[in-house]
Amino acid sequence: MRKTISALLALGLGVVAMALSGCGQQAAAGPTADKLAALDIRKALESGAPAAEAAGGAEVTGTGWASLKGTFKFAGTPPTPGKLTVAKDTEVCGHGMGIADNSLLVASDGGIANVVLYARAKRVHDDAKAEENAEVVFDQKDCMFLTHVLAFPVGAKVDIKNSDPIGHNTKIDPQKGVPFNQNLPAGQSVAYLASSEEALPATVSCSIHPWMRAYLLPRKDKYFAVTKPDGSFEIANLPAGEEVEIQVWHERASGPGGALVLDKKDLKWTPKGRFKVKLDADQTMDLALEVPAAAFK
Repeated sequence: MRKTISALLALGLGVVAMALSGCGQQAAAGPTADKLAALDIRKALESGAPAAEAAGGAEVTGTGWASLKGTFKFAGTPPTPGKLTVAKDTEVCGHGMGIADNSLLVASDGGIANVVLYARAKRVHDDAKAEENAEVVFDQKDCMFLTHVLAFPVGAKVDIKNSDPIGHNTKIDPQKGVPFNQNLPAGQSVAYLASSEEALPATVSCSIHPWMRAYLLPRKDKYFAVTKPDGSFEIANLPAGEEVEIQVWHERASGPGGALVLDKKDLKWTPKGRFKVKLDADQTMDLALEVPAAAFK
């Protein structure tokens, strides 16, 4: 840092010397040193500001990291979940009691589960980068996928399990990646590796039991979250000092492709289910988001 500051000051003094020299002849007009500008550069460098900012560049990359968290709450009285049509293997599938529709889960306090958020960021914190040899479990029991929405980094091995005493079929239909269709005998498991990240969650279904449905979302980093049963979420270590775009999705959302659209002009929320935040270093932004019934199908 000291060498950089000294070099910049030396450059400024060199310009002055050239302007005053010329072996007694009149020097040609040229750039003159700006002492105040040099002092500004020195202050910027000493403060650790980015090089582009110190040099007066237009594009500045932020510094530091921050977190985004919040809660999605249903505004008003949520609809009562219906029952799925279970017409096969009823001794295992629902045990004769039927299976509730879990496409829109709202807690007693209004919290909405299974809302997906992911960030599009220019910088990625080390803790948010995909890990080698990572593994996540995706199980099925009583003819239902136990994890209704699963987000994970590309490269992680998804251990698809069948904890039922009957066979299942796991069919994954990504938009960009390679489709997957595998029979899974009782008590067995199979590995799934996503070939690329997806902009929308891929549908997971079972050809044997057509009411079974879930979603998988592979992303290139860990800047994602799926809301818990109380509607809460958190995405840690987002880049601070620059605008970050967040995509929001829910399987019952009425926006295009499942985009969840809210009337939040302060967040620049778009009809494509996207909003933007600009966080300060070490900040934790906490959002309280109310979702009207009209936002769902």
